[in-house]
Amino acid sequence: TSILRMISISDYVIFVISKTISAYDGELIIALENSDIHEGVSIFDQYSDLETFDRLFKNYKISKFPKISIEEVKISNKIETKVNGFKYISIDKYFVVKGIGTVIIGFVLGDDIEKGDKLFLLPSLKQCNVKNIQIMDIDTNKARPDSYVGLALNNVSEKDLENDYALASLNKLSDHFLVRFYKTDFYKDDPFSKQLSCALLGKNFAAYLIKNQDRFEIKFNKKIPSLSGKFIIADLSLQPGKNRIVGNIEIIDSIK
Repeated sequence: TSILRMISISDYVIFVISKTISAYDGELIIALENSDIHEGVSIFDQYSDLETFDRLFKNYKISKFPKISIEEVKISNKIETKVNGFKYISIDKYFVVKGIGTVIIGFVLGDDIEKGDKLFLLPSLKQCNVKNIQIMDIDTNKARPDSYVGLALNNVSEKDLENDYALASLNKLSDHFLVRFYKTDFYKDDPFSKQLSCALLGKNFAAYLIKNQDRFEIKFNKKIPSLSGKFIIADLSLQPGKNRIVGNIEIIDSIK
C-alpha cells in the first residue's frame, strides 16, 4: 500500500535495475504504467541485468526513460510539479499543542497553502482556517507543492479529525463515480467481484468496481473530490508477485 500511495503523489520515478529482475519489479513497472507519471530515470551498476530488463519491459513507458550509470547519477531539483488548480493537504497525523491548538501534519499536493486560507476537512466538509504554517519547525507564511508541513488550524478539534483524511479548497464530494476503466492483461481475477484498493493523492481507499451494461462505475468507502488523471486500482487480497495491479480508472463524473 505504501508504494501505491507514493506513486499517487509523485511526478517522477527513479528505478534501480537490480541484479535479478523479480516479480516485484514487474509489479512496480505495471503500477507505473497505470499511473500519470511520465518522467524518470533507470539507474544501473555493473551487476544490473540490463538484457533481461530491456527484453521484458521494452513496450512499457519505463523503456523510454534515460538509463544512467550509478556513478553518473545527478538528480535535478528542477522537476516541475503539477499545478492542480486547487489546494490540498493529505493528512498524516494530528494532535493538540498546548497554547497553539489543533495541528495536522501532511503533504501539500495541490497549489500553494497560505496563512489565513479557508479550507474544508474531507470528507466531513467542516470549514477551518490555517492559523499557522511550519516547515521543518520553522514558521512561514506559505507552503509550496510537495512540502511536508505542519498546519495549526482554527475551529477544529481532535474529534473532528478522527474520520477526515485531507484538507482542501474543494467542497463537492461523492463516493460514486462514472469512470473509464482499463484492466491489465496480467490481472486474471474478476475485478467486479471483490473489494479493491485505489490510490488517490497519498491515500488508499477501498473501492468496488461496477459494470453497468456498457459503462463502468466505482464506489468508494469514503467521499472524495472529483479528480482528473489516472488512478491505480490494485487487488491487495493477493500475495506479492501475484499480479495485484488490476489497472486504472479515470473519473468522468459523479453519480448522485
